[in-house]
Amino acid sequence: MDDVDLRRILELRETVRWSGDPRAFELLRGMDEARWAVAEDGGKGGVVGMVGAVPLGEVGILCHLAVHHGHRGYGLGSRLTRWAVSYLLSRGVRSVRLDSTRAAEGLYRSMGFAPVFARTEYRLEGGVLAARLRGDRHLGGPGTGGEKGLRVAPLSFGDLPELYGVDLWSYGADRSAIILATLRQYPGWGLVARDASGRVRGYLVRSASGATVRVGPFMASSPDVARALLTRALETDGGRSVEVSLPAPKGSPAHALLREFGFVGRRDRLRMELGETAPAQGLTAYATTPYLAT
Repeated sequence: MDDVDLRRILELRETVRWSGDPRAFELLRGMDEARWAVAEDGGKGGVVGMVGAVPLGEVGILCHLAVHHGHRGYGLGSRLTRWAVSYLLSRGVRSVRLDSTRAAEGLYRSMGFAPVFARTEYRLEGGVLAARLRGDRHLGGPGTGGEKGLRVAPLSFGDLPELYGVDLWSYGADRSAIILATLRQYPGWGLVARDASGRVRGYLVRSASGATVRVGPFMASSPDVARALLTRALETDGGRSVEVSLPAPKGSPAHALLREFGFVGRRDRLRMELGETAPAQGLTAYATTPYLAT
């Protein structure tokens, strides 16, 4: 993909449900090693397919796979996927991760990808949040902030070196460039939770898509820490609607916590991986990076 192609992919953006914020694509495209490939109709010169590949250390993200309706059934999706996987492996990636639509699951399975768990999209409507803000400042209920000595504060750039290390250990991939770029676009929208000894016990980053606030990445060491971070975030969002993309199994405490706050969820896509899957450790994911949840 080159700059000329950017004007030709608008129709393909409607083929898959991408982020509604056009800056999301620009953020990923601006990463040094991120690459996109396009497929062209040789006769008409139009873009009929595309795919993205974003290396994050030992984990690579395959995203934005789209094939025009009139060009499906000819193996174009497989060719684009193979290109992305090949590129990611050339960058030293050991595990390729993606979020698949139901229609594409068969394609990815045929290429060796294995299902991990379903991704759930949670949403809290602005009217519901505004009503709760008027009636109850402690959105999370009696247990909000229950961990002794916990302090939630705005995330500063001085917090980032420690946060990057904690996130890499917990998530298994290097998301530092995405976190930094998001905070630069939305300064003051990050929160960090530290315990009495000063250790990072969780963090939350927000961005915006129109009138909707998007939460992610969001990691915490316990439901109490997650509750304190989310309470602080919702109290400062002005009653706007909030979206959270949660890639986690049914037994994750994140599901119960979001429902406690009034979020309504629906099964969205299936997390699939190819290669070595690093075991989860450290902090628990309560939301993924929205720019990678495609």
